[in-house]
Amino acid sequence: MTSKQKLIILDVTRLEGISSKTGRPYDMRTAQCVLYQSTSEGDQAVVGRVMLPDGLKETTKGEYLAEFAFSQSMDGHLVPRIVALHPCVNGARPANPGKSTT
Repeated sequence: MTSKQKLIILDVTRLEGISSKTGRPYDMRTAQCVLYQSTSEGDQAVVGRVMLPDGLKETTKGEYLAEFAFSQSMDGHLVPRIVALHPCVNGARPANPGKSTT
């Protein structure tokens, strides 16, 4: 099951190099973003960073409807992970993110 939220990507930072531990190359992208969510306290804007998966490394600045799922980090924490990005049309916010409108 995934959660959908409006996400504005402000910038994408690239980190690449060779792992000193394994000797293998790495290429990671982190999106600096604003996430809009609705809670029991009302609508909120949360500013932060999220890792982009390999399939979305070429993502550029813009407004998206992001699908999130949880995964386990290397240290055992549950962390949100973007599984899909869909461009927002005309910057419109979803009526009620994460809920069906049928």
